[in-house]
Amino acid sequence: MERTTRLMLPEAVIFDMDGLLVDTETCDFEAWRELHEQHGVELTLADYCNNAGLYGTWDRMYETLAQASGRTAVELHAWRAPRFRDLVHACLCPTPELRLLLDSLRDAGVKRGIASSSDSDWVAYLVDGLGLRADFQAIATGHDVERRKPAPDVYLLAAERLGVDPRRCVALEDSRHGVEAAQAAGLRVVAIPNSISRHQDLSAADARVEHFGEVTLDLLGALVG
Repeated sequence: MERTTRLMLPEAVIFDMDGLLVDTETCDFEAWRELHEQHGVELTLADYCNNAGLYGTWDRMYETLAQASGRTAVELHAWRAPRFRDLVHACLCPTPELRLLLDSLRDAGVKRGIASSSDSDWVAYLVDGLGLRADFQAIATGHDVERRKPAPDVYLLAAERLGVDPRRCVALEDSRHGVEAAQAAGLRVVAIPNSISRHQDLSAADARVEHFGEVTLDLLGALVG
């Protein structure tokens, strides 16, 4: 990573969790697809992708499949939940590009935070599974706020806990709902879509890259400069 003038850098970079630090969205889609297939129902990527990054869609999906399959939502969840967790567990390894980005931000004096709509226990499981807890100075979750994404609350709380001005921060997001939340809080946003969210409309983001290796200090500085 190339260094830029310190005054040009953001005060903080705030990361989304699901679908970004860990590609849980792809794992989630695969678990749902397999569950639907077991009950003779096709779940297409187009049907699923609008749910990416939006908390609380599972109840509706269980209800819809329960009506089609004759099984209860509880029975369906009892199969899908462990399958999803197994898929996620296999992904709990930070990429070299993420590790390099976190190190570069630390060395440049840029604070790092997480703003996630997910429940606090799930965020803790992922952060600790990745071995990244020491890399973040503040974490805000869906349990900590009244409204989850696309509302701005979790980003505002993360910025407050970091002691920074949201307008001098950059968010890294994978989904349309996350982009909306971060921008509503006043942050600039870099979209880094995964295999699911790349099918969403992410054009509102201030920049779009394909992976963490393309998030340079120059790019971050340009967004807040």
